[in-house]
Amino acid sequence: MITEYSNYLSGVYVTMRRSFNCLVCGQVVDPFYAHPACSKTCGSSECQAIYSKQVIKKIDQSRHLNHVEELKRQGFDMVTCAVCNRQFEMIGYNHLKTHGLTIQEYDKLYPNLSRMNFRMKQQRAITAIKRSDYLNYQGKQPDQKLYEFLTGSLLGDGSLEKAKNKINARYAEGGSNQKYLEWKYQFLSQYFPCSFNERLSSPHTKTGKQYQGWWLKTTVHPFLTQLHSQWYQKNKILPQDFISNYLTEFALMIWFCDDGCSSNGIIFYTMAFDDYEVKFLLNLLNSRFGLYGSILKNSKNQPFVKLNAESKRKFREIISRFSITGMEYKLNY
Repeated sequence: MITEYSNYLSGVYVTMRRSFNCLVCGQVVDPFYAHPACSKTCGSSECQAIYSKQVIKKIDQSRHLNHVEELKRQGFDMVTCAVCNRQFEMIGYNHLKTHGLTIQEYDKLYPNLSRMNFRMKQQRAITAIKRSDYLNYQGKQPDQKLYEFLTGSLLGDGSLEKAKNKINARYAEGGSNQKYLEWKYQFLSQYFPCSFNERLSSPHTKTGKQYQGWWLKTTVHPFLTQLHSQWYQKNKILPQDFISNYLTEFALMIWFCDDGCSSNGIIFYTMAFDDYEVKFLLNLLNSRFGLYGSILKNSKNQPFVKLNAESKRKFREIISRFSITGMEYKLNY
């Protein structure tokens, strides 16, 4: 009875899993030898990659069609590709590439046809105006004080962002200390158009929680692009000549406000940098400000700097010359 039942189940299994042809190479595939994660191809990495691209392409086309239909329902006009008759808001490089054409070649073939609808033209115009803001902004020219500020901030919480589709970089920073970020906003606004907004953070990668915070950004600017090339390769690096030139008492104070602690001695949290870079920073603190300490490691073996007791008193003398809104708890120790 058990044997007959087993044979019956096997028959059902075979019936449910019939042989099929790979949708890429056409090879007949025995269901018992098919790749467990793919029931549409022969299981080879080449066919799986091609099939995956085909599926993604179909999904993108479906999303595009739904997007176009939704815009048409809202009353927006569309432009039609003269080659394939598909409708778009804008006929761009990626689509024309599928026809073996460049934008210039398409425009030459169809000089009287528009490649962009009215809505997209408006958006492009607004973007062009925003992109030119830094050219028209009546702010101060970059000076020594700005270099010092950026040195301290880039050693701390600040970052320079350069998107792949942007020519220039921007300064950006987010956090929970509203008053301190407002002070930074007021400082940077002397030089660049800036935005300062309150919003929820992206969900944490592990906990999924979101946090209320304040976000400071400048517009993109050629000056910041130049700095980006000095401070970034794949990740942030320490441009030693730059830091040696601009790590002044003001820059030191910004660095400490960003990434320092005074509750258990004077600590600079330098965990984003490697041992060699942190040793360079400690040597610079020694030679320039007479501040001495040691490099310690946290539980993840990441380096940070802690000043000794004598240097703590000397450091207090330095930062007492500055008053930064939102940092009273850290500076008045």
